[in-house]
Amino acid sequence: MPGEHRFKDEWIVRAAAGIPGVGPEKIAEMRAKSRPSLAADLVADGALAWPVLGEALKAAHGFGWLGDEPVEADKLAVSLVPEKVCRRHGLAPLRLRGETLEIATSSPLDIDALSDVQAVSGRVPAPLYCLPERVVALIDEFYRPEALLGELVGRLDEHAKVEIIEGGRDAPRAAEGEEAVETPVVDLVNAVLSRAARMRASDIHIEHDEHSTHVRLRIDGLLRPVLTVPRAIGTGPIVSRIKIMAELDIAEHRRPQDGRAKIRVDGVELGLRVSVLPTNFGEKIVIRMLDPRAASVPFEQLGFSPEIAARLDACCLLSQGIVLVTGPTGAGKTTTLYSVLNRLKSPDSNLVTVEDPIEYKLEGINQVQVREKQGLTFASVLRSVLRQDPDIIMVGEIRDQETAVTAFQAALTGHLVLTTLHTNDTVAALTRLSDMGIERFKVGSGLLAITAQRLVRRACKDCRRPRPDGELDEGLRAAFKAQGLEPKQWSGAGCAKCEQTGYKGRLLIVEFLEIGDALRERIVAGDGESDLRRAALKAGALHTLRADALRRVQEGDTTYEEILPYISAAEQPGSPEPAAAPAEAAPPPVRSAARGASPRILLSDDDKAIRLILRKAFEAEGWAVEEAADGEQALSQAGENPPDVLVLDLDMPKLDGYGVIKGLRQGLGLVDLPILILTASSDDKSQEQALSLGADDFVTKPFRPSIVTARLKAILRRRTAAAR
Repeated sequence: MPGEHRFKDEWIVRAAAGIPGVGPEKIAEMRAKSRPSLAADLVADGALAWPVLGEALKAAHGFGWLGDEPVEADKLAVSLVPEKVCRRHGLAPLRLRGETLEIATSSPLDIDALSDVQAVSGRVPAPLYCLPERVVALIDEFYRPEALLGELVGRLDEHAKVEIIEGGRDAPRAAEGEEAVETPVVDLVNAVLSRAARMRASDIHIEHDEHSTHVRLRIDGLLRPVLTVPRAIGTGPIVSRIKIMAELDIAEHRRPQDGRAKIRVDGVELGLRVSVLPTNFGEKIVIRMLDPRAASVPFEQLGFSPEIAARLDACCLLSQGIVLVTGPTGAGKTTTLYSVLNRLKSPDSNLVTVEDPIEYKLEGINQVQVREKQGLTFASVLRSVLRQDPDIIMVGEIRDQETAVTAFQAALTGHLVLTTLHTNDTVAALTRLSDMGIERFKVGSGLLAITAQRLVRRACKDCRRPRPDGELDEGLRAAFKAQGLEPKQWSGAGCAKCEQTGYKGRLLIVEFLEIGDALRERIVAGDGESDLRRAALKAGALHTLRADALRRVQEGDTTYEEILPYISAAEQPGSPEPAAAPAEAAPPPVRSAARGASPRILLSDDDKAIRLILRKAFEAEGWAVEEAADGEQALSQAGENPPDVLVLDLDMPKLDGYGVIKGLRQGLGLVDLPILILTASSDDKSQEQALSLGADDFVTKPFRPSIVTARLKAILRRRTAAAR
């Protein structure tokens, strides 16, 4: 009848009317009371037992029903359907049954809902009727942050024990107006710290965009993505947990903050330097990982060439003057100074450092922390240190004119001063000091030597191979000969020990300038940088960064691609032609995936026919396709330039699919790379193992290309939905 009240589940009326004890009269009574949901209210009023209703619906419509029995979440099923799709349509994924996906729903006849589920999951939905409040409860249970965090911790697969030994508390803490920092968040942060320690990361970056929070690790100078979590979790509990560890104000979100902590990871103590910076999407956090073992690197292991090491050593044995270490942030300047200090310390010498901050504690050396808010600036502390009868002074950094003037005063009055300065090269440091107000005669008289250093990735000694002579570029060949070196180039093939990157660790390349009498005269005379460089080269006082870098390549310590950014600039006009990088030299290989409009698929299968069939199917969708014929090749390609999706066969030569997944997830830290498994095994055990290692979906051979394509489309839709 027109104007008659309609239930939200009006479709149930026909089945319910035939149930004894309900009938048209009871339904009319419910309409008169304007009850919103017929099924839920009938069960709530006791007029109908839930199992009776379920059987009636099954008989009338042919679909099953979900009772009150406990339901354990199928992690793969839950991962196939984004939470926003579940809440929009009132449904919850339950279990996978081959090509079908069982879902609990209060609207099993909703065609739009079933179509959306099939689109995002790539599976045919099999609906089970469930009361609306039970569906909401299941969604809350399956998609609660604790469950998501627990799954992410499992994916990181880090079991090292992490303890806070200096800084905030280990126990969770809630604050007024703040989300509680619960145990799953603590576990996740600990897992990230454990992963960073195991992979010897120098920094952890936690940054946010409109929808997500991304965790990246800086390993051997390059940032690698490790984890992505919903922004609400990243900007709330995760940031709060880190602030608590660093003893920062968790209620302050508008000002930058800096803090420190010390942790122990499986018995190894690490210092954390935490920087918090407000951005438009939340507070970005960078954690510097400080390994005390870096402070005790022997001078001989710094990697200086024998010639430079001998000349630097001779300068550091003098009783007065300044040894200046230059280079950009993160170039290892502090490590170099600490190594020199450890070499120079002795029972009959007084060594004092002035630092901001003190990164590592050095035994037998007096270290002073700069605190500018309390008036303890570099210059004021340095003046006080001069009254402490020092023999050797290390100044963490020359930042201003006052510090520079005091440092040169110390050097000219009988003290050896070691310090750092931010300049591009050694000769530029001379101009920089003059610009800071140091008279030219003091610069010439006070300086002993200047180094300019960079850190580059070290070629893996286990898999490095010399490149065939025919692959050497003619410009590079000429550069080697100009330095008196035999033309030789190396590359890293990638292996398990270097996690298929071809590189393991980092090394120094160094420019060294010794201030001799001839150069001292040119400095006092006021010569410009080009003239000073020309004079230094002529006198043999300058060992260029280019020469040192090429030596490292020739000896197989690193690769040409690694040193290219540091040898491409031309030498000053008029100087002897050094080993310059050829203008036509190829740029370094791309190290991160380019995210364009067309998805990029990496297809890894040792069967050439399968690769050909799938390539044609994928390219028909407009996707870019790359191929790998074995597991090692797949791991190397995915690690070097992560694709949008990896399609991976489990049974492959050299390295099987399980090893590839483990290498990507645990070795390279690519936790968020979607992986679709191809397997000829239909048993649950192999699929369960692949999924537990971090695979996202699987297709059983033999298969139709259209099925694989549909699964890939579903994975890409889920990624898009999750990002929103």
